[in-house]
Amino acid sequence: MLRLDEMKTETVRPELTQPVLAGKEGFDRTPSFSLVIPVYNEAEILIESLNILHRFFRRTNCELIVFDDCSKDQTCLKMENAVTFWKNPRMQFLHSSNRIGKGATIRNAVKKAKGEVVVMMDVDLSADLRNLSVLIKEARESGGLVIGERSISDRSGQGPLRVMLSLAYNACVRALFRTGVKDHQCGFKAMRTDVAKKLMAQTKNDGFVFDTELIVLAAKQGVPVKRVPVKWTNNRPKRSNLKWLKIGVTMMKDLIMLKLSDAHPP
Repeated sequence: MLRLDEMKTETVRPELTQPVLAGKEGFDRTPSFSLVIPVYNEAEILIESLNILHRFFRRTNCELIVFDDCSKDQTCLKMENAVTFWKNPRMQFLHSSNRIGKGATIRNAVKKAKGEVVVMMDVDLSADLRNLSVLIKEARESGGLVIGERSISDRSGQGPLRVMLSLAYNACVRALFRTGVKDHQCGFKAMRTDVAKKLMAQTKNDGFVFDTELIVLAAKQGVPVKRVPVKWTNNRPKRSNLKWLKIGVTMMKDLIMLKLSDAHPP
């Protein structure tokens, strides 16, 4: 039998609680929305985030899809334990046996979504969950892509180098694609599920530029792109500057490839 202490990490304060994402009587109904969370090496924060999500959505008719991108730590084990413990048919855990990247992880998770609206967010829950209802409402009413936009002041906890790299990247995207979007990288997004599946089937990038490609593709095909300011708190420890420089170089290369493919479609 699963012990509660097996489900905790050093950073976890709340106890695991039995309530599920929706009342059992609602499991036969189509979920009102699907929450998609990509994970990679998130063992330290996974259970704490799941506890928060369970308390937040316990009376909500939604489904939770967590997709693990071949983590090297105990993410997979902890997620499997959580699924066993809660026995929640609205909680799906998917796992890739090979590293496929953030974009491919989200793309494959969305294929499994059954809700009317699909919401994508990061497992660290940096985006305030109270903004969720606004994103879902806008996605339903507009039929388009709704993206969260973070303020620069909220992002100060990420460190000056990462913020500067992000600002430079977003400026390049606006210059190359005329999106008018200030924040292409925020992981907090929502779309009607049928639109999301159609758009994501056309995306090619499997890495961090996936979010940008999705926005560019939506705008190109006449899908409304709505921006919603969101309250955001950095819930992650800072990575080394060298790590972010490497990621930044990779993203700029991928961005150039995206522009070339946009200029010369197959």
